Amino acid sequence: ERLAIGQVDTGRLLVGQRVDLFVSIDSGDAAAVTENDLRVFESSDGVDFHEVSDILDLSRVRSLDAALSFYMLVDNSGSMYDETVEGDATLTRIEAATQAIRDFANSITNERDQIGLAVFNTHYRRLIPPSRDKARLGPTLESIERPAREEGYTELYAALVAAASDASAQGRRTVVVLSDGQNYPYSVYEDEDHPEYGDRLFTHEDAIDAFQREGLSVFAIHYGSGEDPNLDRIAEATGGSVYRASGPDDLARVYQEIRNTLLDEYRLSYRATMIPAERRFVRVTYAADGGHLTADRLYFANTLFAGATNAGNALLLAVFAAGFLGLGVLLFVSIRGGAAKTSLVLINSGGARGLEKTIALGSTDTVIGASPQADVTIAGNPTISEKHAVVTYEPERSEYTIVSDAPVRVNNQPTKRRVLKPGDVINIEGTIFAYDEPAEEPYTGTL
Repeated sequence: ERLAIGQVDTGRLLVGQRVDLFVSIDSGDAAAVTENDLRVFESSDGVDFHEVSDILDLSRVRSLDAALSFYMLVDNSGSMYDETVEGDATLTRIEAATQAIRDFANSITNERDQIGLAVFNTHYRRLIPPSRDKARLGPTLESIERPAREEGYTELYAALVAAASDASAQGRRTVVVLSDGQNYPYSVYEDEDHPEYGDRLFTHEDAIDAFQREGLSVFAIHYGSGEDPNLDRIAEATGGSVYRASGPDDLARVYQEIRNTLLDEYRLSYRATMIPAERRFVRVTYAADGGHLTADRLYFANTLFAGATNAGNALLLAVFAAGFLGLGVLLFVSIRGGAAKTSLVLINSGGARGLEKTIALGSTDTVIGASPQADVTIAGNPTISEKHAVVTYEPERSEYTIVSDAPVRVNNQPTKRRVLKPGDVINIEGTIFAYDEPAEEPYTGTL
Protein backbone atom coordinates (compact mmCIF):
# COMPACT_ATOMS: atom_id res chain seq x y z
CA GLU A 1 0.00 0.00 0.00
CA ARG A 2 1.28 3.45 -0.87
CA LEU A 3 0.11 7.05 -0.94
CA ALA A 4 2.16 9.54 -2.95
CA ILE A 5 1.82 13.18 -4.01
CA GLY A 6 3.12 13.25 -7.58
CA GLN A 7 2.52 16.90 -8.45
CA VAL A 8 1.66 20.13 -6.66
CA ASP A 9 0.06 22.63 -9.04
CA THR A 10 -0.08 26.17 -7.61
CA GLY A 11 -1.21 27.83 -10.84
CA ARG A 12 -4.51 28.88 -9.25
CA LEU A 13 -3.14 29.76 -5.83
CA LEU A 14 -2.74 33.48 -6.57
CA VAL A 15 -6.23 34.14 -7.92
CA GLY A 16 -8.29 31.52 -6.10
CA GLN A 17 -6.24 30.37 -3.10
CA ARG A 18 -6.51 26.92 -4.68
CA VAL A 19 -3.90 24.16 -4.83
CA ASP A 20 -4.27 21.07 -7.01
CA LEU A 21 -2.53 17.88 -5.91
CA PHE A 22 -2.13 14.82 -8.10
CA VAL A 23 -2.27 11.91 -5.68
CA SER A 24 -1.60 8.22 -6.23
CA ILE A 25 -3.40 5.86 -3.84
CA ASP A 26 -2.28 2.25 -4.07
CA SER A 27 -4.68 0.51 -1.75
CA GLY A 28 -7.21 -2.29 -1.81
CA ASP A 29 -10.10 0.18 -1.72
CA ALA A 30 -8.55 2.85 -3.99
CA ALA A 31 -11.38 2.53 -6.49
CA ALA A 32 -13.85 3.69 -3.85
CA VAL A 33 -11.91 6.70 -2.54
CA THR A 34 -14.11 9.67 -1.59
CA GLU A 35 -13.45 13.10 -0.10
CA ASN A 36 -14.49 11.72 3.30
CA ASP A 37 -11.53 9.31 3.21
CA LEU A 38 -8.98 12.11 2.78
CA ARG A 39 -7.68 14.92 4.97
CA VAL A 40 -5.25 17.66 3.97
CA PHE A 41 -2.89 19.61 6.23
CA GLU A 42 -0.36 22.39 5.66
CA SER A 43 2.71 23.46 7.63
CA SER A 44 5.47 26.04 7.39
CA ASP A 45 8.10 23.85 9.09
CA GLY A 46 7.09 20.25 8.38
CA VAL A 47 6.34 19.69 12.09
CA ASP A 48 3.30 21.75 13.11
CA PHE A 49 0.51 20.93 10.65
CA HIS A 50 -2.91 22.64 10.37
CA GLU A 51 -5.87 21.04 8.62
CA VAL A 52 -7.24 22.96 5.64
CA SER A 53 -10.81 24.16 5.81
CA ASP A 54 -12.05 22.98 2.42
CA ILE A 55 -11.43 20.12 0.02
CA LEU A 56 -12.89 21.64 -3.12
CA ASP A 57 -12.86 18.68 -5.47
CA LEU A 58 -11.69 15.08 -5.87
CA SER A 59 -11.65 13.62 -9.37
CA ARG A 60 -9.96 10.69 -11.07
CA VAL A 61 -7.49 11.94 -13.65
CA ARG A 62 -8.79 9.38 -16.13
CA SER A 63 -12.30 10.85 -15.88
CA LEU A 64 -11.06 14.41 -16.42
CA ASP A 65 -9.70 13.67 -19.89
CA ALA A 66 -6.84 15.91 -18.74
CA ALA A 67 -3.67 16.34 -20.74
CA LEU A 68 -0.65 14.31 -19.64
CA SER A 69 2.82 15.62 -20.40
CA PHE A 70 5.84 13.32 -20.55
CA TYR A 71 9.31 14.86 -20.64
CA MET A 72 11.61 12.02 -21.71
CA LEU A 73 15.16 12.43 -20.41
CA VAL A 74 17.46 9.87 -22.06
CA ASP A 75 21.00 8.87 -21.13
CA ASN A 76 23.21 9.47 -24.19
CA SER A 77 26.54 8.56 -22.62
CA GLY A 78 29.10 6.26 -24.23
CA SER A 79 27.90 3.12 -22.44
CA MET A 80 24.52 3.38 -24.18
CA TYR A 81 26.36 2.60 -27.42
CA ASP A 82 28.87 0.10 -26.05
CA GLU A 83 26.32 -2.23 -24.44
CA THR A 84 23.61 -4.27 -26.13
CA VAL A 85 20.24 -5.25 -24.70
CA GLU A 86 19.46 -8.53 -23.05
CA GLY A 87 18.43 -11.15 -25.59
CA ASP A 88 19.62 -9.30 -28.71
CA ALA A 89 23.36 -8.83 -29.22
CA THR A 90 22.74 -6.73 -32.34
CA LEU A 91 20.63 -4.04 -30.66
CA THR A 92 22.39 -1.33 -28.62
CA ARG A 93 20.76 0.20 -25.58
CA ILE A 94 20.31 3.57 -27.27
CA GLU A 95 18.60 1.96 -30.27
CA ALA A 96 16.18 0.07 -28.04
CA ALA A 97 15.48 3.21 -25.98
CA THR A 98 14.68 5.44 -28.97
CA GLN A 99 12.48 2.75 -30.52
CA ALA A 100 10.55 2.32 -27.26
CA ILE A 101 9.91 6.08 -27.03
CA ARG A 102 8.72 6.16 -30.64
CA ASP A 103 6.36 3.24 -30.06
CA PHE A 104 5.07 4.80 -26.84
CA ALA A 105 4.29 8.07 -28.60
CA ASN A 106 2.39 6.25 -31.33
CA SER A 107 0.35 4.33 -28.75
CA ILE A 108 -1.06 7.48 -27.12
CA THR A 109 -4.71 7.90 -28.02
CA ASN A 110 -5.41 11.22 -26.28
CA GLU A 111 -4.51 13.92 -28.80
CA ARG A 112 -4.01 16.42 -25.95
CA ASP A 113 -1.13 14.46 -24.40
CA GLN A 114 2.31 15.96 -24.91
CA ILE A 115 5.84 14.57 -25.23
CA GLY A 116 9.14 16.40 -24.85
CA LEU A 117 12.64 15.03 -25.29
CA ALA A 118 16.08 15.76 -23.84
CA VAL A 119 19.36 13.85 -23.77
CA PHE A 120 22.32 14.07 -21.43
CA ASN A 121 25.93 12.97 -21.17
CA THR A 122 28.66 15.47 -20.27
CA HIS A 123 26.14 18.06 -21.45
CA TYR A 124 22.37 18.41 -21.24
CA ARG A 125 20.44 19.16 -24.42
CA ARG A 126 16.74 19.88 -24.71
CA LEU A 127 15.72 18.61 -28.13
CA ILE A 128 11.94 19.11 -28.10
CA PRO A 129 9.81 21.03 -25.54
CA PRO A 130 6.62 19.27 -24.41
CA SER A 131 4.38 19.30 -27.48
CA ARG A 132 1.48 17.53 -29.17
CA ASP A 133 3.37 17.62 -32.44
CA LYS A 134 4.53 14.01 -32.54
CA ALA A 135 5.82 14.40 -36.08
CA ARG A 136 8.92 16.15 -34.73
CA LEU A 137 9.81 13.26 -32.45
CA GLY A 138 10.73 10.61 -35.02
CA PRO A 139 13.39 12.61 -36.96
CA THR A 140 14.76 14.01 -33.70
CA LEU A 141 15.23 10.54 -32.23
CA GLU A 142 17.04 9.48 -35.38
CA SER A 143 19.38 12.48 -35.12
CA ILE A 144 20.77 11.42 -31.72
CA GLU A 145 24.43 10.51 -32.19
CA ARG A 146 27.18 8.88 -30.19
CA PRO A 147 29.07 11.50 -28.18
CA ALA A 148 32.80 12.15 -28.45
CA ARG A 149 34.92 10.69 -25.64
CA GLU A 150 35.02 13.91 -23.61
CA GLU A 151 31.25 14.20 -23.99
CA GLY A 152 30.51 10.64 -22.91
CA TYR A 153 30.24 11.22 -19.15
CA THR A 154 26.98 10.85 -17.19
CA GLU A 155 25.98 14.15 -15.55
CA LEU A 156 22.76 12.62 -14.25
CA TYR A 157 22.03 15.04 -11.40
CA ALA A 158 22.83 18.16 -13.44
CA ALA A 159 20.52 16.92 -16.22
CA LEU A 160 17.67 16.38 -13.77
CA VAL A 161 18.07 19.91 -12.37
CA ALA A 162 17.80 21.33 -15.91
CA ALA A 163 14.88 19.04 -16.85
CA ALA A 164 12.83 20.16 -13.84
CA SER A 165 12.41 23.66 -15.28
CA ASP A 166 12.27 22.53 -18.93
CA ALA A 167 9.31 20.19 -18.40
CA SER A 168 6.84 23.10 -18.37
CA ALA A 169 3.40 22.28 -19.72
CA GLN A 170 -0.24 22.38 -18.70
CA GLY A 171 -1.99 19.56 -16.83
CA ARG A 172 -0.31 16.57 -15.19
CA ARG A 173 3.35 16.60 -16.18
CA THR A 174 6.29 14.45 -15.23
CA VAL A 175 9.91 13.71 -16.12
CA VAL A 176 10.75 10.14 -17.13
CA VAL A 177 14.50 9.58 -16.89
CA LEU A 178 16.23 6.56 -18.38
CA SER A 179 19.83 5.88 -17.33
CA ASP A 180 22.11 2.86 -17.60
CA GLY A 181 24.62 3.93 -14.95
CA GLN A 182 25.57 6.09 -12.02
CA ASN A 183 26.19 9.81 -11.92
CA TYR A 184 29.67 10.11 -13.50
CA PRO A 185 30.70 13.78 -13.50
CA TYR A 186 33.19 15.18 -15.97
CA SER A 187 35.16 17.35 -13.54
CA VAL A 188 35.89 14.45 -11.14
CA TYR A 189 37.25 12.03 -13.72
CA GLU A 190 38.90 14.55 -16.04
CA ASP A 191 40.36 16.43 -13.05
CA GLU A 192 39.44 19.80 -14.56
CA ASP A 193 36.49 22.20 -14.53
CA HIS A 194 33.38 21.26 -16.45
CA PRO A 195 33.04 23.38 -19.62
CA GLU A 196 29.62 24.66 -18.45
CA TYR A 197 29.36 24.03 -14.71
CA GLY A 198 32.93 24.91 -13.74
CA ASP A 199 33.87 23.36 -10.40
CA ARG A 200 30.27 22.83 -9.31
CA LEU A 201 29.34 19.23 -8.55
CA PHE A 202 25.59 18.62 -8.66
CA THR A 203 24.18 16.30 -6.00
CA HIS A 204 21.00 14.28 -5.83
CA GLU A 205 19.77 16.79 -3.22
CA ASP A 206 20.06 19.51 -5.89
CA ALA A 207 17.80 17.44 -8.15
CA ILE A 208 15.25 16.86 -5.38
CA ASP A 209 15.19 20.58 -4.57
CA ALA A 210 14.66 21.50 -8.23
CA PHE A 211 11.66 19.16 -8.55
CA GLN A 212 10.20 20.29 -5.25
CA ARG A 213 10.36 23.89 -6.46
CA GLU A 214 8.58 22.98 -9.70
CA GLY A 215 6.10 20.69 -7.91
CA LEU A 216 6.89 17.79 -10.27
CA SER A 217 7.70 14.09 -9.99
CA VAL A 218 10.45 11.88 -11.41
CA PHE A 219 9.80 8.41 -12.80
CA ALA A 220 13.15 6.65 -12.96
CA ILE A 221 14.10 3.73 -15.23
CA HIS A 222 17.25 1.78 -14.40
CA TYR A 223 18.35 0.42 -17.77
CA GLY A 224 20.88 -2.39 -17.37
CA SER A 225 22.98 -3.55 -14.45
CA GLY A 226 24.52 -0.20 -13.47
CA GLU A 227 22.26 1.70 -11.08
CA ASP A 228 22.60 5.00 -9.31
CA PRO A 229 21.20 4.42 -5.78
CA ASN A 230 20.33 8.09 -5.37
CA LEU A 231 18.00 7.96 -8.37
CA ASP A 232 15.62 5.90 -6.24
CA ARG A 233 15.76 8.57 -3.53
CA ILE A 234 14.96 11.31 -6.07
CA ALA A 235 11.93 9.42 -7.37
CA GLU A 236 10.64 8.66 -3.87
CA ALA A 237 11.09 12.25 -2.63
CA THR A 238 9.17 13.65 -5.59
CA GLY A 239 6.24 11.21 -5.52
CA GLY A 240 7.42 9.20 -8.51
CA SER A 241 8.32 5.54 -8.95
CA VAL A 242 11.30 3.38 -9.91
CA TYR A 243 11.40 0.77 -12.66
CA ARG A 244 13.96 -1.61 -14.12
CA ALA A 245 14.24 -2.69 -17.74
CA SER A 246 16.73 -4.81 -19.65
CA GLY A 247 15.34 -4.81 -23.18
CA PRO A 248 12.87 -3.21 -25.61
CA ASP A 249 9.89 -5.23 -24.40
CA ASP A 250 10.59 -4.21 -20.80
CA LEU A 251 10.84 -0.56 -21.83
CA ALA A 252 7.58 -0.66 -23.76
CA ARG A 253 5.85 -2.15 -20.72
CA VAL A 254 7.37 0.42 -18.34
CA TYR A 255 6.36 3.44 -20.42
CA GLN A 256 2.77 2.19 -20.65
CA GLU A 257 2.73 1.45 -16.92
CA ILE A 258 3.85 5.01 -16.13
CA ARG A 259 1.06 6.44 -18.28
CA ASN A 260 -1.52 4.17 -16.62
CA THR A 261 -0.22 5.20 -13.19
CA LEU A 262 -0.84 8.86 -14.00
CA LEU A 263 -4.32 8.12 -15.34
CA ASP A 264 -5.19 6.27 -12.14
CA GLU A 265 -4.24 9.23 -9.95
CA TYR A 266 -6.68 11.59 -8.27
CA ARG A 267 -6.67 15.35 -8.65
CA LEU A 268 -7.34 16.65 -5.16
CA SER A 269 -8.12 20.38 -5.02
CA TYR A 270 -8.19 22.29 -1.75
CA ARG A 271 -8.27 25.84 -0.41
CA ALA A 272 -4.80 26.69 0.89
CA THR A 273 -4.20 28.06 4.36
CA MET A 274 -2.86 31.56 4.98
CA ILE A 275 0.41 30.28 6.43
CA PRO A 276 2.98 33.13 6.30
CA ALA A 277 5.58 31.13 4.38
CA GLU A 278 6.70 30.80 0.82
CA ARG A 279 8.06 27.32 1.52
CA ARG A 280 5.23 25.08 2.67
CA PHE A 281 4.59 21.43 3.43
CA VAL A 282 1.39 19.66 2.49
CA ARG A 283 0.27 16.38 4.05
CA VAL A 284 -2.47 14.08 2.76
CA THR A 285 -3.85 11.25 4.87
CA TYR A 286 -6.09 8.44 3.64
CA ALA A 287 -8.14 6.28 5.98
CA ALA A 288 -10.64 3.62 4.99
CA ASP A 289 -11.59 0.21 6.40
CA GLY A 290 -9.03 0.50 9.17
CA GLY A 291 -6.12 1.36 6.85
CA HIS A 292 -4.15 4.58 7.21
CA LEU A 293 -1.70 6.06 4.70
CA THR A 294 0.19 9.37 4.83
CA ALA A 295 2.19 11.36 2.27
CA ASP A 296 4.07 14.65 2.72
CA ARG A 297 5.34 16.99 0.03
CA LEU A 298 7.19 20.29 0.05
CA TYR A 299 5.99 23.05 -2.28
CA PHE A 300 6.64 26.71 -2.95
CA ALA A 301 3.79 29.23 -2.93
CA ASN A 302 3.75 31.62 -5.89
CA THR A 303 1.78 34.26 -4.01
CA LEU A 304 2.52 37.98 -4.19
CA PHE A 305 2.92 38.42 -0.43
CA ALA A 306 4.15 35.05 0.78
CA GLY A 307 5.67 36.66 3.86
CA ALA A 308 2.44 38.33 5.03
CA THR A 309 0.98 36.93 8.24
CA ASN A 310 -2.59 37.52 7.19
CA ALA A 311 -4.78 39.36 4.71
CA GLY A 312 -4.44 42.58 6.72
CA ASN A 313 -0.66 42.54 6.47
CA ALA A 314 -0.89 41.84 2.75
CA LEU A 315 -3.07 44.93 2.43
CA LEU A 316 -0.53 46.97 4.37
CA LEU A 317 2.17 45.82 1.99
CA ALA A 318 0.04 46.85 -0.95
CA VAL A 319 -0.62 50.27 0.61
CA PHE A 320 3.10 50.70 1.25
CA ALA A 321 3.85 49.84 -2.36
CA ALA A 322 1.22 52.32 -3.51
CA GLY A 323 2.67 55.05 -1.30
CA PHE A 324 6.19 54.40 -2.53
CA LEU A 325 5.37 54.17 -6.21
CA GLY A 326 2.25 56.30 -6.39
CA LEU A 327 4.26 59.53 -6.57
CA GLY A 328 4.64 59.20 -10.27
CA VAL A 329 4.34 55.66 -11.49
CA LEU A 330 3.05 55.49 -15.01
CA LEU A 331 3.00 52.42 -17.18
CA PHE A 332 3.17 52.96 -20.92
CA VAL A 333 2.78 50.00 -23.21
CA SER A 334 3.76 49.97 -26.88
CA ILE A 335 3.27 46.80 -28.85
CA ARG A 336 5.35 46.05 -31.91
CA GLY A 337 4.27 43.89 -34.78
CA GLY A 338 0.57 43.44 -34.02
CA ALA A 339 -1.29 41.30 -31.52
CA ALA A 340 -0.20 37.86 -30.41
CA LYS A 341 -1.95 35.26 -28.31
CA THR A 342 0.91 34.77 -25.88
CA SER A 343 1.00 37.69 -23.49
CA LEU A 344 1.93 39.31 -20.20
CA VAL A 345 -1.13 40.35 -18.22
CA LEU A 346 -0.65 43.27 -15.83
CA ILE A 347 -1.89 42.34 -12.35
CA ASN A 348 -0.47 45.12 -10.18
CA SER A 349 1.03 48.30 -11.61
CA GLY A 350 2.70 49.17 -8.33
CA GLY A 351 0.26 51.81 -7.22
CA ALA A 352 -1.22 53.37 -10.36
CA ARG A 353 -4.95 52.79 -10.64
CA GLY A 354 -7.21 51.95 -13.52
CA LEU A 355 -4.59 50.22 -15.62
CA GLU A 356 -5.63 46.89 -17.06
CA LYS A 357 -3.17 45.98 -19.74
CA THR A 358 -2.33 42.91 -21.77
CA ILE A 359 1.07 43.08 -23.44
CA ALA A 360 1.21 40.85 -26.50
CA LEU A 361 4.43 38.92 -27.01
CA GLY A 362 5.64 38.39 -30.55
CA SER A 363 8.75 36.99 -32.16
CA THR A 364 10.92 39.97 -31.15
CA ASP A 365 12.33 40.90 -27.75
CA THR A 366 10.02 42.69 -25.31
CA VAL A 367 12.03 45.15 -23.22
CA ILE A 368 10.77 46.17 -19.76
CA GLY A 369 12.45 49.08 -18.02
CA ALA A 370 12.53 52.77 -17.12
CA SER A 371 13.54 53.97 -20.58
CA PRO A 372 10.84 55.70 -22.67
CA GLN A 373 12.10 53.57 -25.59
CA ALA A 374 11.29 50.31 -23.78
CA ASP A 375 8.32 48.24 -24.95
CA VAL A 376 6.95 48.39 -21.40
CA THR A 377 8.04 51.60 -19.65
CA ILE A 378 7.80 51.80 -15.86
CA ALA A 379 8.43 55.38 -14.75
CA GLY A 380 8.82 56.78 -11.25
CA ASN A 381 10.49 53.77 -9.65
CA PRO A 382 14.19 54.48 -8.97
CA THR A 383 14.97 50.78 -8.46
CA ILE A 384 14.17 49.97 -12.10
CA SER A 385 16.97 50.39 -14.64
CA GLU A 386 16.63 51.64 -18.21
CA LYS A 387 16.53 48.08 -19.55
CA HIS A 388 15.62 46.07 -16.49
CA ALA A 389 14.40 42.82 -18.09
CA VAL A 390 13.85 41.34 -21.52
CA VAL A 391 11.35 38.68 -22.55
CA THR A 392 12.96 36.80 -25.43
CA TYR A 393 11.35 34.38 -27.87
CA GLU A 394 13.34 31.26 -28.74
CA PRO A 395 11.83 29.92 -31.99
CA GLU A 396 13.73 26.62 -31.99
CA ARG A 397 12.01 25.75 -28.70
CA SER A 398 8.82 27.77 -29.16
CA GLU A 399 9.18 29.31 -25.73
CA TYR A 400 9.71 32.64 -24.01
CA THR A 401 12.51 33.35 -21.54
CA ILE A 402 12.85 36.32 -19.18
CA VAL A 403 16.42 37.58 -18.82
CA SER A 404 17.71 40.34 -16.55
CA ASP A 405 21.01 41.67 -15.18
CA ALA A 406 19.58 42.13 -11.68
CA PRO A 407 17.31 39.41 -10.24
CA VAL A 408 13.57 39.62 -10.82
CA ARG A 409 11.13 37.34 -9.03
CA VAL A 410 9.21 34.59 -10.82
CA ASN A 411 6.74 32.83 -8.53
CA ASN A 412 8.55 34.55 -5.66
CA GLN A 413 11.88 32.99 -6.63
CA PRO A 414 14.73 35.39 -7.55
CA THR A 415 16.18 34.66 -10.98
CA LYS A 416 18.18 36.25 -13.77
CA ARG A 417 17.05 33.81 -16.43
CA ARG A 418 14.02 31.54 -16.54
CA VAL A 419 11.88 29.83 -19.16
CA LEU A 420 8.30 31.01 -18.65
CA LYS A 421 5.32 28.72 -18.38
CA PRO A 422 1.59 29.47 -18.18
CA GLY A 423 0.56 30.92 -14.83
CA ASP A 424 4.01 32.22 -13.88
CA VAL A 425 3.84 35.41 -11.80
CA ILE A 426 6.60 37.93 -12.57
CA ASN A 427 7.44 40.65 -10.04
CA ILE A 428 9.67 43.44 -11.35
CA GLU A 429 10.28 45.72 -8.36
CA GLY A 430 6.59 45.82 -7.43
CA THR A 431 5.06 45.71 -10.90
CA ILE A 432 3.36 42.33 -11.28
CA PHE A 433 2.62 40.44 -14.49
CA ALA A 434 1.17 37.00 -15.18
CA TYR A 435 2.49 35.05 -18.15
CA ASP A 436 -0.33 33.60 -20.24
CA GLU A 437 0.10 31.15 -23.07
CA PRO A 438 -2.73 29.57 -25.08
CA ALA A 439 -3.01 25.84 -25.48
CA GLU A 440 -1.57 24.30 -28.63
CA GLU A 441 -3.78 23.15 -31.46
CA PRO A 442 -4.21 19.39 -31.29
CA TYR A 443 -2.12 17.23 -33.55
CA THR A 444 -2.94 13.69 -34.63
CA GLY A 445 -0.79 11.29 -36.54
CA THR A 446 2.07 8.82 -36.18
CA LEU A 447 5.83 9.15 -36.31
